[in-house]
Amino acid sequence: MAAALAALGWLAVGNAVVPAAAYVTGEHRTRRAGRAWPARRTAAFLAAVVVLGAATSGALDDRARASLAWHMTQQMTLLFVVPLGLIAGGPGELLGRSGARRAWRPSPAALAGAWLALAAVQWVVHVPSVLDELWSRPAALAAVHWALVAAGAAFFGCAFAAVSSGRLHPLAAALYVVSTMPATDAIGLWLLFDPSAVYERYAGAGAIADQHRAGAVMFTAGMVPLFLAARMAYGWISKGGDARLSRRQPAGTLRRPLDLG
Repeated sequence: MAAALAALGWLAVGNAVVPAAAYVTGEHRTRRAGRAWPARRTAAFLAAVVVLGAATSGALDDRARASLAWHMTQQMTLLFVVPLGLIAGGPGELLGRSGARRAWRPSPAALAGAWLALAAVQWVVHVPSVLDELWSRPAALAAVHWALVAAGAAFFGCAFAAVSSGRLHPLAAALYVVSTMPATDAIGLWLLFDPSAVYERYAGAGAIADQHRAGAVMFTAGMVPLFLAARMAYGWISKGGDARLSRRQPAGTLRRPLDLG
């Protein structure tokens, strides 16, 4: 057990245990109050925090230091996989707001800020001089990990809230989500086609092949917004468009997280 904790790192364990404990406590209080809580939401949230702990562990950090492909896998997991799992768990609703309620209606400034945050955190972190410097500053690296999760949660949270509150038409929200693809794909293509090693830290034998794998990981991760946008559009089309949607759901009523269909 001690060896496993050493490999994971106490910070990574805390990243998983603290939010999981808070969520389970909230779920317990909800059930004690006589309100049902879907098991799938709990499963989604707990899976997300387990992935968060693994992605910020010392073992994965060591791999990310040695391989750019592993670094990109870590970064994309924190930016896309973890935030979507957290949102699917609906922690905000679990905090005491039950039943149908008015959904948060993100302002245009919030939507623009979330979009810029998602794009900026990727580009700033992957400036060669910045990334090379981060590995010598553990505290800064930990902050970047949380910045990635926060940027992903803010962006996808705003997108889903814009649909559920009626701020954006589902098709407009789908375009909003898919518009982030170039920010991720451009970095992926850069790493795929640059003939020289971009990062000094990852230079050496096998560097170009590793860099190409990293580009492929990032380009593949860029498909996540495309999949979600397609899911949003399909969910709206399958409900017969605006007319049927408006009859099924009062304007401004909160829909379940990731309940896009």
